[in-house]
Amino acid sequence: MGDMKKACVLGLGVSGLAAVEFLQRQGYRVSGADRKLPASNDPKFQKVSRQGLTVFFDQAKIDLKGFALFVLSPGISPEHPLVLQAKKLGIEIVGEAELALREIHQPAVAVTGTNGKTTVTLLVAHILNSAGIKARALGNVGDPLTAYALNPDPSEVLVVELSSYQLETLTAPVFDAAVLLNVTPDHLDRYGTMSLYAQAKCRLQHCVKERGLFFVQTQAVEMCREWLFDRVETMGDDPKSVLWTDKVVAKYCGNVEYFLPDHYRNLGLHESVNALAAWGLCKPFGITVDQFIAALKTFHKPAHRIEYVGDIEGVQFFDDSKGTNIDAVIHAVEAMKGPVVLIVGGVDKGASYHPWKEHFQGKVKRLVAIGQAAQKIDRELSSTFALDHAGSMREAVQLAKAHAAAGDCVLLSPGCSSFDMFADYTHRGEEFKRAVLTLKSED
Repeated sequence: MGDMKKACVLGLGVSGLAAVEFLQRQGYRVSGADRKLPASNDPKFQKVSRQGLTVFFDQAKIDLKGFALFVLSPGISPEHPLVLQAKKLGIEIVGEAELALREIHQPAVAVTGTNGKTTVTLLVAHILNSAGIKARALGNVGDPLTAYALNPDPSEVLVVELSSYQLETLTAPVFDAAVLLNVTPDHLDRYGTMSLYAQAKCRLQHCVKERGLFFVQTQAVEMCREWLFDRVETMGDDPKSVLWTDKVVAKYCGNVEYFLPDHYRNLGLHESVNALAAWGLCKPFGITVDQFIAALKTFHKPAHRIEYVGDIEGVQFFDDSKGTNIDAVIHAVEAMKGPVVLIVGGVDKGASYHPWKEHFQGKVKRLVAIGQAAQKIDRELSSTFALDHAGSMREAVQLAKAHAAAGDCVLLSPGCSSFDMFADYTHRGEEFKRAVLTLKSED
């Protein structure tokens, strides 16, 4: 065994365990490190353990001398002591996504941005599949890339959703087309400044093939100017964009590309921009306008993204638990018809809530705050909006309903991450739905 190459994987979540299995299959002897051990009854963990995975506590003194490769799971900070040690020793450091992308040789497109990436990723996969082109959504949504790389289907187009964390460690030019949807304040607890966060997002341009298309939302281009190459195509609702939409029509270089289905006129503008981004990514595959429009009509948005939950006494309830940053909440509020009682809060991510003031004026009649961020939200917004505190999701829904009149909307769009009270945003959304259904049954 002594002559086997050694690799270390930092972070043993779903992606990390997939990376371990992938490396083992490539003939590496793998060590894994994490803050907490995976559940011993997790079948994936059992499988890689049988294949010889050694596990360490990530703060332990681990000597990385003699390791050939160091793999980072998405979300692990590049400032982690083990990463710094690997750098010092000159060990090759690679992200889980990059590890897989080096091995997968088939057509691929990528989606990143602060908001809307999952919707656009799933929409692109849906459009391609509807048109008879096999496609699969991967990365931040669906299976981890390394799990797919264990058993790839070369006839598929890959539609890869990438977070800023995954982009930090990505360098291979593998994508035929890519889009940067937007860059708004998020993860400032991790990056410290908007400039560093924008820089991480812009790394995607290095991963597009030489003749590939790279679309960047026009407002993001302004913000990212110092990091971007010249060969970007601007897109969005700004009339200066190369690829442009206004909810009715989409134009490329001033020429009409398609007319949107009528129901888009009732949605937030961001939905039309999401469709525009999808068009940009699907076009290289020869998708026709008819195929594209037909697929837009049959697409169902993923759960917890401005999802209609129900109506109680004329009050409509919407679950936007995926709205985990300042800008996502602004989009969700803009998409509501009628006055809004808004449930916000959770774990604060470092950005100011002040931008909500101008966007909520005349639209949000009351805030209900939950979680650790409630105090900060109260400090920054209670002079402008009526605000209640709630100790649980159930209490938040009851309070919101009590202050809502027929014709109003109760919207859960927290603007924060969920980890103080919930396992993740899905769990938070399910708890919201459960509270609404409980209220409805008491009604």
